Amino acid sequence: MVDRHSIPRVALALASLLVTLMVAAACDSSTSAPDGAAAAGQPHRIFVVHSYSHAFTWTRQLHEGIIQGLSQNGLIQDRDYRLQTFEMDTRITFTSPQQIEQRAAEALEALRAFEPDLLFVTDDVALEHVAVRLAEESPDNPPPTVFAGINVDPTIYAPIDSLDMPGGPITGALERIPHTQAFATAKRLFPDVTRVVILADAGAGSETVRAELQRDDQAAGARPFEVLDFLLLETFEQWQRAVVDYQDKADLIAVVNFHQLRDASGEIVPPAEVIDWMVAENNLPELGLVADWARDGILVAVGNSGLKTGAYVGALGADILIGADPAAMPIVDPKQTDTSFNLARARSLGIEFSPGELTAADTVFETIGGQ
Repeated sequence: MVDRHSIPRVALALASLLVTLMVAAACDSSTSAPDGAAAAGQPHRIFVVHSYSHAFTWTRQLHEGIIQGLSQNGLIQDRDYRLQTFEMDTRITFTSPQQIEQRAAEALEALRAFEPDLLFVTDDVALEHVAVRLAEESPDNPPPTVFAGINVDPTIYAPIDSLDMPGGPITGALERIPHTQAFATAKRLFPDVTRVVILADAGAGSETVRAELQRDDQAAGARPFEVLDFLLLETFEQWQRAVVDYQDKADLIAVVNFHQLRDASGEIVPPAEVIDWMVAENNLPELGLVADWARDGILVAVGNSGLKTGAYVGALGADILIGADPAAMPIVDPKQTDTSFNLARARSLGIEFSPGELTAADTVFETIGGQ
């Protein structure tokens, strides 16, 4: 038999329980959802601006590394975030100041339309012309930004207060040529080397590397051989002349960059053409100061790893998406390096490397332009 007087009390208790459950669910939802777009059940929006293009292995590996770094921290593309990419292609195709400005304007237009929760920029052009400009033009609501491959001191830009404490929306990873490590490797491989000449195209990144090397007095004191000169070369003809001139002066040619050498008409010479000429005409061992130059045909290369550096900054980006403040994230050189050999080039020079050196290397290429 049902007690009619108990029915209101039961109903009241059920209603109270329902309200409690609803409040608990709401509180749990608000505390467990990540910040940004994902808080509303939507994937994050991530925008990547590359200074160069995927035709450049460094850029391609940085891009792969960023995705890898995000994945290692639990963020899966097309599930947890949407990705949009803009390649400025300022190393080969759009190289004049006017062209760079136009590409920057196009990148900014695409970026603003996408409204990202996080921005990645790679190399100096994209940092200066896209990320810094965006932070200056939209100071009240700039997207958090992570950079990679930056040769200049980024504190020259107003939105970045210091390396230890950026103080704003921009942080990231420096790129510093590991010349001390590279020179030590060269001395170990070629103990009779006493003189080296360093060659680079005249791009802005090369100038920064030269200035860095010149002011690094501590490294200069520990250098295992004499650096005869650090040449910044505008044209392929100047490059050819320098290589020929130093055949009897140097024991080793170190190579920084060779992607912006111009021909007599002012056009960029394809990098593969530069390497083909080097292989045919240079009789000295070569040391690439960018790791991937061994793929192209340089004998041995010791430099920063695009894949490992990309993964490093991808992890920084993942931290930001779950609440870390870029203003308090130090800007450092992550020192993610690779050592590579090109055995086709070694055979052409009559050089053999020990099995131990090849086993310890990160990559060994069998052909010029090898995969």
